[in-house]
Amino acid sequence: MKAFKSRYYNQLILFAVCLIALPVAAVGMFSYYRSSHTIQERVNSSSLQLLEQTRQRVEQSLRTADNAVIQFASSTTLSRLLSIDVTEVHRSENILLIDELREGLGRIKTFDLGPGDVQFLQLRYRWKFTTNGGYQSFAPDEPDWATMIDARRGSYWTINNDTIDFVKPLPATSLEPVAIVILKIPLQDISKYLNPRQGMGKPFIYDRDFRMVYDTVPLQEEQLAKLSPYIQQIEESKREEGLIPVRAGGESYNVIFSKSDYSGWTYASFISVREMNREAEAIKWFTLFICLFVVAAGVAVSLPGTRRIYVPIRRLYEEVVAPRAEEELLRGKNEFELIGEKVRHYVQTELKMTHELQYQRNQLNDFFMMRLFLGEARPEELEEPLAAQVALWTNMNVIVVQIDTWEGTAYGDNDRNLLLYAAANIAAELVPPANRLLKPIVTDQSIALLLGSERPEEHGKLVDQHASRIQQMLKQYLKFQASIGISRPFHNLKHTARAYKEALNALNYRIKLGYESILYMEDVSPNHRIAPEYPEKLKSELTDAIKLYERERAYGLLKQFSQEIFSVPLSHREYQMMMIVLLTDLLKVLQEAGGLPQALYGEEKSLFDQIFELQTPDQMVEWFHESIVDPSILLLEEQKNSQHRRISDELLQMVHNEYNTNLTLEGCALRINYHPDYVRHVFRREIGITFGDYLAQYRLKIAKAWLAETPMKISEIAERLQYTNPQNFIRYFRKMEGMTPGQYRSAQYDTDGR
Repeated sequence: MKAFKSRYYNQLILFAVCLIALPVAAVGMFSYYRSSHTIQERVNSSSLQLLEQTRQRVEQSLRTADNAVIQFASSTTLSRLLSIDVTEVHRSENILLIDELREGLGRIKTFDLGPGDVQFLQLRYRWKFTTNGGYQSFAPDEPDWATMIDARRGSYWTINNDTIDFVKPLPATSLEPVAIVILKIPLQDISKYLNPRQGMGKPFIYDRDFRMVYDTVPLQEEQLAKLSPYIQQIEESKREEGLIPVRAGGESYNVIFSKSDYSGWTYASFISVREMNREAEAIKWFTLFICLFVVAAGVAVSLPGTRRIYVPIRRLYEEVVAPRAEEELLRGKNEFELIGEKVRHYVQTELKMTHELQYQRNQLNDFFMMRLFLGEARPEELEEPLAAQVALWTNMNVIVVQIDTWEGTAYGDNDRNLLLYAAANIAAELVPPANRLLKPIVTDQSIALLLGSERPEEHGKLVDQHASRIQQMLKQYLKFQASIGISRPFHNLKHTARAYKEALNALNYRIKLGYESILYMEDVSPNHRIAPEYPEKLKSELTDAIKLYERERAYGLLKQFSQEIFSVPLSHREYQMMMIVLLTDLLKVLQEAGGLPQALYGEEKSLFDQIFELQTPDQMVEWFHESIVDPSILLLEEQKNSQHRRISDELLQMVHNEYNTNLTLEGCALRINYHPDYVRHVFRREIGITFGDYLAQYRLKIAKAWLAETPMKISEIAERLQYTNPQNFIRYFRKMEGMTPGQYRSAQYDTDGR
């Protein structure tokens, strides 16, 4: 099996590989994308948890500071400072209050947010105290704190350039605070909570005004501009935490956020998708390796299986498709396509043959029915498969339908055959197959069919109904008048020929009854005497046996002819007339074969008188055998032998006179006007060898004479005796004589020398 030339085998291998590779690739891709998605989900989830922990720690510190400020705001010292003017700092009671203020503010500064500045601003008396700068009066450019506090209302966190400030108005319940406490926390102190950690990405914080509170990796202005729409989307979202995919700087990021209700800040983490997929990349390559290994293993296993599957297909292909060059056969088509074409061709051929066989079967059935009506059917033909149907019939009739006239119709005599075929089809449709033998047949001037039935009491009515319907339908559909002749009932198929003649004879009585008649032979000819019927078939077989020189068969057929004649009750003269007809037919056959024997010719006038003298069937059989059949066979044999001798003599003369020409049996047969096969058979029978062997032997005889008597070269002898080359002549000579032509010549010279 040349698999590399097989288109279907390659397709089968490709299908097997795809069948293995595609699911494996699909599973591998699904596994990769699923694992990548899972990793991203886990990273996002862990980053959100870390971000939430950071938010809680930052806010815990902020709340601690807030609580410290609230605790300080509730002290008695601060209450006194809200109502007492201490601008005269040299007074001892004022110094004492300021010292107490310093201690209170110092306690606020000691919390875990690291070093910073805590300020107390007395708005009514316009002075302030800071832990880093001490007591100071408001400078001329001091901000309008009252207005700023009034705009925000209550405690709040705000962002300055370097610090995060917690502003606490005092008293907290007053609509017009007289003092404020400001806790300033350096921005860098937040870094201990926002240091980037594995899986957390790049955290940052921004406030309600989208101002950056803190970012671990400062972004460029272009990046911040690209990030602003997503920050706006976060702020507009109703979710307190979540994830938004963004692209910044040509890379993909996930922004994870968590909003704070305490400070109004949003904690976010800027996570690179590429970093998250590093682990997924390792999974991708591992999955790819596993998929390639599975595909390779599957292909290695599938190749032997594919070959085992393909072997029966290949055998079927070699059996079905005609042997031609595979390159031509498989150009653009695979084995199944070629097998399909061949099978379709076989199916079409089978259908064509089926139709042809059906047509031939119909033709054979028509031919059989014609021979049955003419009395030429052999007895064995009347048995199976007709015996099963005919055995059920108790009565049979032959019906013959003839067209009456063309007058008043649109037809002419040229339309007769076409109308008869149409009438036969109508009759076949009207008479069910159970009541007819095969199909109606078309003769020269009529159609004929054989009807039968199982019930004798209903047979006559059935025949009359079918005849009437046929006549009516022909007039209705074909528009012409027809008469129908019906034979007498009979019980055996061997009487079909007689019944057919009766039906034809019945139609002759139209001269009395006119057109469109249904004529029963029983009605028009009430005499029930059976007319003598000449056994034409047996006569033909008898003449064939005589021509073939078969004495025993001719004698047996002569007996059968006599039995057939004498089985019918006839008069003595009718028997003699039957035998005279036989004698006339045999004499005619002998005359056509080449003449009568001399003995018969001399007594030809007395032969008929001799028949009238015969008294019994046996005497007639013996007289015909001894006086007619045997002499006729002897005459034909003599003529045959004489003819065979004449043909053989003519061929021998041609060989002896024209041995040095290109003689062939076909050419010689054409010259004497006989078929080559017949001449070949006659020559072999008369001479004992074939024409070709005799010609070769005669040429060998001439060659030996020339070798012994002439100095002709061997090549010249071979050429004159029509050999294609000298080597063929030498080989044949050695085969027949046991030596080469040269050796034979030398031997002849030695003999003559002695």
